[in-house]
Formats: sequence, C-alpha cells, structure tokens
Amino acid sequence: MNEGAPIGIAVVGHGSTASTLLAAARGIVRTGVLDGVIAIDAGLGETPTFSEAMCNAIVKADRGRGVVVLVDLFGASPCKCAQREGVGHPMVVVSGLSLAMLLKLTGLDRTRLALGEIAEACAEAGRRAVGINQAPCAELAPSEGR
Repeated sequence: MNEGAPIGIAVVGHGSTASTLLAAARGIVRTGVLDGVIAIDAGLGETPTFSEAMCNAIVKADRGRGVVVLVDLFGASPCKCAQREGVGHPMVVVSGLSLAMLLKLTGLDRTRLALGEIAEACAEAGRRAVGINQAPCAELAPSEGR
C-alpha cells in the first residue's frame, strides 16, 4: 500500500457523459481540485478500443491505494467493462454517476480516506441530490385555441 497517495478516480459513462460531467464539475470548482480524475467516454458501448481505454485509465488512476470508478448505469456495458478491466486493482464501482458525486470529491481528502469511505461519500451525495418538487409552476391561464 502506498501511504499518502490519493485514491484514484475514474468516471465512466455512455456517449460523452463522463467527459461532459467532469468538465462541468471543473467549471464550478477552483482550478486543480479535480486534477487526476480520469474520464472515459464509452461512446456507443463496449468496443475493443473502449476496453483498452478503460484498462489504461484504471492502471493510470491506481497510485497504490485503489480506484473508485463512478459509472452511469449499474450493469450496463461500461460498468461491466470497468469490473472486468479492474481485476488486480483494489477497486469499488459506484453507479448513478452525477454532478453531485463529482462535486463531493472536491471536499474529500483522497490521501487519508479509505477506498470504501470515498465510494460511500460519493454514493450518499448522489442519493441526496435526487429530489422531487411537486410544487406547481406559476399557473397560467389556458390559451384560447388549445
């Protein structure tokens, strides 16, 4: 175990979800806070190129203490690929990738917290970010001709 090294973070999603969400998070927080977080876009799904990119990203992200992989959908091809390509690395996969999860990372000390603690904090941030607002929007008078 490499004491003092940060837990690695890889963000994986269909299409360009991963890079788009990571770019949005980086636009909100101060420069450098999310440096080292790796985005892997799955495009249309699993291909040999995507599998290779996933393997390379996990190897690059793991600095000796493991990797938290944030995926968009549990059980989908990017998630399965992450699980398969991460064999041999301490790794936790968290599904439900969201901006809230990425922003939560900015307040976590990835050099001190354990792999599971970081994964749990991200999952909890994702759960807390989901809400339903049943308050009606401004009521509008019906238009004539509808």
